[in-house]
Amino acid sequence: MIRNRLCLLSFLTLILLAPAAATAQESSSAATSKAEAEIRESIRLYDEALRRADLPTVERYWAAEYVLVNPEGERVSRDARIANLRESRTSFDSLAHAPDEEVIHVYMDGNMAVYTARLKIEGRYGSHPEHGEFRVLAMWIRRDGRWQQLATQLTPIHK
Repeated sequence: MIRNRLCLLSFLTLILLAPAAATAQESSSAATSKAEAEIRESIRLYDEALRRADLPTVERYWAAEYVLVNPEGERVSRDARIANLRESRTSFDSLAHAPDEEVIHVYMDGNMAVYTARLKIEGRYGSHPEHGEFRVLAMWIRRDGRWQQLATQLTPIHK
């Protein structure tokens, strides 16, 4: 519990401090371009795995300390997300990112990134139908040569 609070606090601190430190910490353009391409590919493969309910692949994309803040504002641990997928309480028919609203900021010499986008979801969450558009904020880190999510937040977009 304390570890989850510390992870969430660290995530929020990074988000609040990142704009002020962006000039000093953003990576070189070559490293940034490479990291952005890797993040986009990781997101594509991650979304495919979610749609297929490919749990072993999805698990590799979530860091051990991963946390989701869902559209209801609840904090959901990695273990709880895995259980939701394993028990088919969460499933996705479609996940569509709006490419013109995707933004990736790369930090720490190309080893950390913050991704924001508009996302359209069709599926089930917690055994209830879920559909609509959301703002997604995801924090990614490169570990052991691959990208993993540290935290994700989904906020509903009300029309």
